[in-house]
Amino acid sequence: MLANSNDTLLDRPLPASAGGARVPPQNHMWILVCIFLLAVTWLPLFTIHFYRTSLADADTGTVVVVFSPTLGATELFEQIILADGSFVNPVSWWRNAWIVHSSEPGFAGRLRAQGAWGAFSTDLLRPEALLSCFRIATQPSAETTGNSSAPD
Repeated sequence: MLANSNDTLLDRPLPASAGGARVPPQNHMWILVCIFLLAVTWLPLFTIHFYRTSLADADTGTVVVVFSPTLGATELFEQIILADGSFVNPVSWWRNAWIVHSSEPGFAGRLRAQGAWGAFSTDLLRPEALLSCFRIATQPSAETTGNSSAPD
């Protein structure tokens, strides 16, 4: 029997030994849904961005190069020097990513041969380039094409 008449079985918390799983509060579900939606929208965007900024093996110039996070600083520097590159700047928020430069043809391919995970255009670090897929394509104007004849 119940000690108090106001105490019912519905008011009591489910004991942990009953095997019932606790359902997260409604606020937690909204957070999980938002994280899922962000992942679903941004993952394809980043995939396209990395694909568009990836360089061919024959490319040269200023490059963002990414190496394995397990690679030490000495090995990273050696591999860039062996690829005939010079250091421009580290990417401060991305471990083992550097902006490097070489005027020799085939720089991106040499970096990959030295163990780089990727060699990318410097547009990789520009937010405008990331969001460029949202730009609306417009017809070139007569001023930009050099055609000054107007239709009748």
